[in-house]
Parts: sequence; structure tokens; C-alpha cells
Amino acid sequence: PQRLYVKYLSKLYIFKGKDIVQTLMKINDKRMPALIGGFGKINMNTIKRYFGTESNIKTELELKSKIGPYLAGLIEADGSIAVHNKDSNAKKYHPKIIVVFSSADEPLANKLASITKAGAVYVKKNAGCVLWQIQKTEDVIKIINIINGYMRTPKIEALHRAIKWFNEFYNYSIDCLGLDLSPIDSNAWLAGFTDGDGNFSITLTNRKKKGNITSKRVQAFFRLELRQTYHRDVTVEQGGTSYFVILSKIATYLGVNLYSRTREQNDKVFYAFMVISHSAASHAKVISYFDRFPLYSSKYLAYKDWSYVVEQAKLRAGKVLTPKEISEVETIKAQFNSKRKSFDFSHLDSLA
Repeated sequence: PQRLYVKYLSKLYIFKGKDIVQTLMKINDKRMPALIGGFGKINMNTIKRYFGTESNIKTELELKSKIGPYLAGLIEADGSIAVHNKDSNAKKYHPKIIVVFSSADEPLANKLASITKAGAVYVKKNAGCVLWQIQKTEDVIKIINIINGYMRTPKIEALHRAIKWFNEFYNYSIDCLGLDLSPIDSNAWLAGFTDGDGNFSITLTNRKKKGNITSKRVQAFFRLELRQTYHRDVTVEQGGTSYFVILSKIATYLGVNLYSRTREQNDKVFYAFMVISHSAASHAKVISYFDRFPLYSSKYLAYKDWSYVVEQAKLRAGKVLTPKEISEVETIKAQFNSKRKSFDFSHLDSLA
């Protein structure tokens, strides 16, 4: 009977917007077939053993609605979903999820582990990074259910492989939900993706007239760069192997072009797509989005400095930078991105 309950509930669990607690109570008042012994009541203790308390189940549905898109974007950028190949002779392991953070973003890793109550955080000082590892079966299932239906890139293939593994191994019935095709500005997916793969930059260059430096010019850029193709086969239903579609959608939203970039390293050629916001109009879209769907990594601090520089440029309306304004930009650049030494993560208080 336990296997039946688990299978039935795993099907219910992923329904978007469904009040599973209320549903469970209704089911518990009815008679359901058991695998043996004819008919019998659902054992709520069995349900709790596999899925936690009723309040926990409701909390996880709330997490899906609050951080599902953000977490999906973050995992698609800097996460990996590892699934054992059943044709491999290597030691068998359950699917696991690993998200890599910069060492500065340890507070974010700890916050996500805390609010999801899933996985553990490991600091890799020698590698200069932090890992959020989700390995326990119940934790992996929890994260899968939170992000399922919110993925937008070819990495959905890995999510579906993990779901199919659990469905086959444990006889679950978790649906492989398709790509999220909603507008980019409809949820926080781009915020999570940017926390992983986005970059804000500020440049200060000399203005010259007849070879002489007359003033300075400040420019701000928001950039997303990603390899062009996914490393595994992806079905047409899953969107195919190319990242062109999702990056084109982001470029269209920002009102900019999508660029293709080629670089060589150690006799290898790497191909990437790149979205760059560089104009006042595209910057306005960037600010509108991230003010609504905030970043949570240390890039939030870079974004606040970046948006301040953009707003000041807007207020100058083309006027030449004054010495005071140049000094202010130089001060910002001196502690920007990798140069930042002091971090304030109070913005994490708003995360779930």
C-alpha cells in the first residue's frame, strides 16, 4: 500500500497551484483500493513519512510559487543535475543536484539550503567556490518539484532524465513538464539565470579632441554570454540543443541584438551567444526587470552600483562629466565586481 500511496501522491504533488493539503484530507475521508486487502483508508502516517507533515507539503508548494522560476534559472546557469547512466558499469548512484557559487556568495547558498531544507553547503577554499549539494532522495525530489515547469533552456533534458530515473526506480508518476514559454518578464527566471551567468560592467575612458584628453566617458553594460549548444541530445519537444531560442527571447525583450562569439583556447574553438545591453533604452528594461525581480547573489550589489551610474548618466543628459562625477565613478569602480571586499547581504531577507 505504501508504494501505491507514494505513486499517487507524487502525481498530485506537482500540480501547479493545487492545495494538496486540502486534497489529501478529502482523499483520506474516502475509500481507496490498496495493493492487497481490498479497500482501506490512506494511512496519513505513511504520507508524512514520505512527504513530511501537511504543513511542510503546503510550504513546498509556496516555495514553488515564490522561488521556482528563480531557482530554475540559477540551476540552468550554474547548476548540474547528475543522473546515473543505466548502461554504465560505474557504481550506481541516485540523481543529485549541485549548484556552484563564488566564495563571496556563501550566504546565498546557505539561505537557499535553509529555506528549502534541502542539501548541504560545502566551502571549497582551494577552488574559490561554494557548493550546494542536494543528494538525499527526498531533497532531490523536493527541488525537482520546485523547478519543474519553470526551465527555459536545453538543460531541461537533465531534469527529465532525473524524473524518469525516479519514476522507473521508485515507480513514481512525476510529470516531465515542458519548457516555460511565458514572457521573460513574467517571473524571476532571468534573475536566477543572471545570478549564475550574468555580468554588469562599468567603463571609464578618455575623451580626446585633436589628440588631447579633454574629459572622460562612462559607459555601462549588462551582458549574458552562453555556449551555443548543449552537450547532450535534446528532443524537439524539449526545445532542441541550441541556446539560440532562449537568448534570442532575452535579446528581444531588452531590444538588443544577439551576437555570436568565437574564441580559441589551447587549440580548441569555443562558440558562444552573447546578449549585451548598452543603450539607454535597453538599460531601462534591465532596471525595470531587476527592480521587480531582484538578484540575490553579490551581483545584486554590482547591479545597485551599475543602476546608479546609469541613472546619473540619464540625469546628465549628454553633459560632460565633471571632475567630481569622474571621482565618484572611479570610487565605484574601485570596489566593483571582483574588487569588492565588503559585502552586505541584507537583501537576502526578502528571499522567501
